[in-house]
Amino acid sequence: MKKLLQLAALLTLTAFFLPVLTVGFPIRAAEAGEEGLLPVAGAADARLETAAETELRLPEQPAAQPGYDASQTVTLWQDGEIREMTLGEYLVGVVAAEMPAGFPEEALKAQAVAARSYALYKIALYEKSPQEVHHGAQLCADAGHCEAFADLSLQAAALWPSGAEVYESRIRSAVEQTDGWVLTWEDQPIAAVFCAASAQQTETAEDIWGAALPYLVSVESPGGDQCGSYYGQVELSQEEFAARLKEAYPQAALSGPPEQWFRELRRSAAGSILSLEVGGQRLSGREMRSLLGLNSANFTVKARDGDLIFETVGYGHGVGLSQYGARYFALAGQSCEEILAHYYPGTQLERR
Repeated sequence: MKKLLQLAALLTLTAFFLPVLTVGFPIRAAEAGEEGLLPVAGAADARLETAAETELRLPEQPAAQPGYDASQTVTLWQDGEIREMTLGEYLVGVVAAEMPAGFPEEALKAQAVAARSYALYKIALYEKSPQEVHHGAQLCADAGHCEAFADLSLQAAALWPSGAEVYESRIRSAVEQTDGWVLTWEDQPIAAVFCAASAQQTETAEDIWGAALPYLVSVESPGGDQCGSYYGQVELSQEEFAARLKEAYPQAALSGPPEQWFRELRRSAAGSILSLEVGGQRLSGREMRSLLGLNSANFTVKARDGDLIFETVGYGHGVGLSQYGARYFALAGQSCEEILAHYYPGTQLERR
């Protein structure tokens, strides 16, 4: 439990470093404010395009019957008030905010299970150590602290200007078909973080946050390059970069040609910058990502014509389920269960 709480604190510190493209987190999954637990994170990093991968039609609905999700009530801090709802309604809002509704059914189901597992993990942590940012609620709608949440009664038309009924039905079907499915490790819900698009391999929790979890390890993850933000670029003048660095790190002192500003770069096996020295200051890749607004910590730096060019690979922290990886595997015929077993190895999929 001590190790779990240590990781929770580290996840809190990483929340600021995820991109947000949601209507209105993470949640997008994403990352914002340093005061709470993730991502992905949520655990994730962004809602991207919503074009349907398959024929646009209403999915078959399972027979209506009370299930686990309908029997569990959660409280959510959103827009300055505490809202009470069933776990099922909460998950519908999270999946809608976190993953493009046009993704294949098995990818949507995998996202629903990850979101449910992460929510239960966060609730268990909150019960042990209440978070002020929740204002007394179990969860919050801050994508950088818990998971993004879209109130479809108000936001469906904005999320999906055309086909809102179909897209919402796809989301609800994914949640209902996985009713009560929870990923566990040693009988406890896991920190099922997720990101928009990892590089060719996902990152380990230990490399990104400094604390290891046995199910957040590096695995192969194809398909990320189908994300529109998989390759990114931020270009700054040398003067602008120096000003940003100095503002954040007053002791930094840049000298010599810009090619010599960046020293002792350490990378993870999956490609993200773990640490580097800039202007005499030791920064983590996450800190550099935050400072410059990069899509990921997997970046290279080039100096050209007085400018610095930062080129990134991947979108998000890269740990856990890659949403575009889930899409790739679903299109290849893999099931929700197979996708989850791949991205969270060694976990158990239980139905409550």
